[in-house]
Amino acid sequence: MIDLLWAKAFLLTLAVEVPLLVALAPRERRRAVALMAAATQALTHPLAWIAFHEGVMGWWSVEVAVVVVEAVVYASATGRKRWALGLSLLANVCSAALGVWLLES
Repeated sequence: MIDLLWAKAFLLTLAVEVPLLVALAPRERRRAVALMAAATQALTHPLAWIAFHEGVMGWWSVEVAVVVVEAVVYASATGRKRWALGLSLLANVCSAALGVWLLES
């Protein structure tokens, strides 16, 4: 059975991060970035959720790990390492902050 709070958090993450990443991606790489972003979220979000909620890692540690993993994936899609790291950080800060505000309040 899917945890309803996780499903809401995952959908919020997709709704925030994928459009942000696509909007700021190089024009010629937007399709690749959209696909990579959605696939990456499908991998990192459930793992991050489990790691945090099972007490394996703290919230900050989970967020840092997700930023690093996603940056590596985005860099491979765009060939732009600094852009990928900066955008991964920006996207995760936005979705995490909005998620805490909307889902935890």
